[in-house]
Amino acid sequence: MSLSVVRTRTARAWTLVAATALVAVLVPKVETWLPASAATVEPDALRQRVLGSTNQPYQGYAEMDGGLALPELPNLRDLTALLTGTTRVRTWYAAPSRWRFDVVSPVAERDVYGTPDGEYTWDYGANQLTRLVGTAPVRVPRAGDLVPPELARRVLSAAEGDPVTALPARRIAGHDAAGLRLVPRDPDTTIGHVDLWADPDTGVPLAVEVTARGASRPVLASRFLEFDATRPAASVLTPRRPPGSGYTIVAAPGIADALGALGQARPPRRLAGRDLREAAAAGVRGVGLYGTGLSAFVAVPVPGDIGRQAADVIEKAAGTTEELSDRAVTSLSIAPLSVVVVRSAVSRRAYVLAGLTDTDVLLAAAREVPIRRWDGR
Repeated sequence: MSLSVVRTRTARAWTLVAATALVAVLVPKVETWLPASAATVEPDALRQRVLGSTNQPYQGYAEMDGGLALPELPNLRDLTALLTGTTRVRTWYAAPSRWRFDVVSPVAERDVYGTPDGEYTWDYGANQLTRLVGTAPVRVPRAGDLVPPELARRVLSAAEGDPVTALPARRIAGHDAAGLRLVPRDPDTTIGHVDLWADPDTGVPLAVEVTARGASRPVLASRFLEFDATRPAASVLTPRRPPGSGYTIVAAPGIADALGALGQARPPRRLAGRDLREAAAAGVRGVGLYGTGLSAFVAVPVPGDIGRQAADVIEKAAGTTEELSDRAVTSLSIAPLSVVVVRSAVSRRAYVLAGLTDTDVLLAAAREVPIRRWDGR
C-alpha cells in the first residue's frame, strides 16, 4: 500500500472525527474590558433575542485564539490552525443565504461566499473561483462556524431549556453588550458553562466564551474586535471572478459515498441509557444522534479501515485502548471533546462515537453498539 493512500485514509478518518463533533477549544487573551452600561435585559429575553437574530445584518472583524492540545491532523492544516492558533476573520452577513467570511492571513487569502444559488470560494493562491452546488451533510469545521453569532446560536439551540442568568455588561468592539451565562443541567456534559454577550437591541452576539467542567478559564472564545450593525453592500457579498482566473463547479461531496458503508447501518434505538433522537443525523443515513442538550453524542458506523486509522491516530495522541472479547475500544478526551473508536474483533465493522460528553458515557455506548454485522443484514 502506498504512503499516499495511507495518508489519504488517515486524513479521511480524522475528517470524520472532527466533523462529527464540532468543537474548537480556544484560550482567550487577557484583556482589560472597558466599563459598559448596556441596558438591562432579562436573561431569558436576551436568549430569545439571540436565537431570533438570524435575519439581523452585520459586518465586522472577529478573532479566535486556539489552545486545544490536538494531535497533528494529516492533510487538515486549516482545521489544526483553527483549533490551536489565532484565527482572524472578516465577516459580512445580510441573511442566512447571503453572507461572506474571509480568513485574514499574511500569507494567503481564502474567501467564502454564501448565496441563494450555492456557495463560492475564492482562492487567491490558486487564482480560482469555485462554486459548490448542494450542501455537504457533514463537513470539517471552518472559521465561519466560530464567529460569535454563529457559535452562540448553535450553543443556545443545542441547550434549549437549560437555565440562564445575567452577567455584567461588557464593552465589546465599541458597543455595550448585555451578558448571560448558560449552565447545562445534564451532569454528563463536559461543558461547565457558556457565557455570551450580545447587542441588547438586536440580539446579535458579540462575544462567546465556553468553559469546560472543572476548568478555571474559558476553553473556547470568539469575539468581535470591530462590529457594525449595518447591512453590507451587495457588491461585497457577490463573488467576483477576476480576468484570467480559473472557474470550476463542483458538487457537494457525500460523506456516505466517501465512507462506503454508512447507509447499510441502522442505528440502535438506545445507547448508554439515551434514546435515539435522529437516525440520519446531519442528513446522513446511519448516523445516530443520542441524548439531548450539550451532552448529546453521535454514533457513526464506518468501515474497518477507517476505524483502524482513527484508532491509530488517537493512540498516538495519548489515547487508551481496552481489548474486550469481541471488540477493541480506543478513547481520547481533550476537554471538552471526547472521542471513542470501536473496532470489531470478528468482522470488518467499526464505530466512531463523539460529543461534548463524559468519556464514561461514550465507553458505555461503545460496549453496546452492534459490530458483528450491520443491523438488517
